[in-house]
Amino acid sequence: MPPSPASSAGAGAAEAAANGSVAELFLIDGNSLAYRAFFALPESIATADGRPTNAIYGFASMMAKILIDHRPSSVIVAWDAGMSGRDETYSAYKAHRPGRPDLLREQWPHLAPLADAFGFLNVKVSGYEADDVIATLTKRARDAGHRVMIVSGDRDVYQLVGDGVRVMTTSRGVTDTKVYDRDGVIERYGVTPEQVPDLIGLRGDTSDNIPGVPGIGDKTAAQLLQRFGTVEGVLDSIDEISGAKRKQNLTEHADDARVSKALATAVYDVEVPLGALDELRSEPDLSRLREAAAEFELRQVIRRLEEEYHQAVPGRSVDETIEFEATRGTIDELAEGSVSLALAGGEWAATDGARVVTGELSDPLELVAQALSRPLIAHDAKDLGGTGRFGLLNAAAPAGGLDLAHDTMVAAYLIDPARRTYDLHELAADAGLAAAEIARVAA
Repeated sequence: MPPSPASSAGAGAAEAAANGSVAELFLIDGNSLAYRAFFALPESIATADGRPTNAIYGFASMMAKILIDHRPSSVIVAWDAGMSGRDETYSAYKAHRPGRPDLLREQWPHLAPLADAFGFLNVKVSGYEADDVIATLTKRARDAGHRVMIVSGDRDVYQLVGDGVRVMTTSRGVTDTKVYDRDGVIERYGVTPEQVPDLIGLRGDTSDNIPGVPGIGDKTAAQLLQRFGTVEGVLDSIDEISGAKRKQNLTEHADDARVSKALATAVYDVEVPLGALDELRSEPDLSRLREAAAEFELRQVIRRLEEEYHQAVPGRSVDETIEFEATRGTIDELAEGSVSLALAGGEWAATDGARVVTGELSDPLELVAQALSRPLIAHDAKDLGGTGRFGLLNAAAPAGGLDLAHDTMVAAYLIDPARRTYDLHELAADAGLAAAEIARVAA
């Protein structure tokens, strides 16, 4: 028996235990989630240089939601690598599906590495669909005593729901989700999870080109299964079913119903690498996520992770890291000419390019008095110190305002109005520069 993923789960499982809940192993259908993200979000979502990112952004948003909102013990992302022999059973299986859209094809190579950066394990088994990999891992995990959450938009995964197994599906958008347990499946479809393959056997599934029986939809299929139990039970009891046309369709399409049920039935014996449940990790690689966020402009996703992990996501790789020593002083001590000014956390810092001086922002009027005689360089000058009483623009207004020589945020916008973020650290990294994480302040 493989050791519990919770034994190496990290902070997520520990917090779940502290809250009195049991952390779940999340099994994600990567293909399903990627397509959902692509079609749920506008194709206009792109980087400043025009690369499409709607699928990447939606995929990353869902990954972050899973980490932050659900505290999984560990996460596995399964990917399609075949049809599990279903195309041999029924040649038209999924044959109607168009090829992957060009914009999604362009983003596809980045999705598995993104999942890996989140700390998730990617699994793909040649010849098999992700659903069957998930079914096999679900059985293994339950045999080992682990609770499981399956993330997928496919109807057939509801057959896996049971004791200790739930399904999370997206409803609107990507991150608006609903979780189904056994009672939830019965409430939604009118059948038990075990009867889901029978339900699809009767009503078919147009998304997978599973034929079913003509004229039988969800409601009728559920009613028949509530009465007769299985597809086989329905076909053995055609004489007891009302409606001449319904009897005719069930008689003429009996083989289609049997084949459709077989196509919808999960495979539980896929040869997934034996170490799959042993190699899990749950902590994201913040450095890699920071690189991905910079490349695909996923700043909102990174902000959520920064807030959750109470630390800044490590910076991008740059050509030069600038180290400096700051001293307590006044703007008057800097060389003549323009000075750059920034405010944060009740303190200010200014530089003439050679020295950096800092001070406490106890009285904005004092800082205004020092800055009035200097051309200022700032990033988002309108927000220096905020818009309240500590805001420099408000404090300087009675004296005629500040002499703003350059605003790097305004300049960045004028250069690239389509850019998603104008964060100063991002702009500096684009230029190959970063400041040392800890600056020394001399008294």
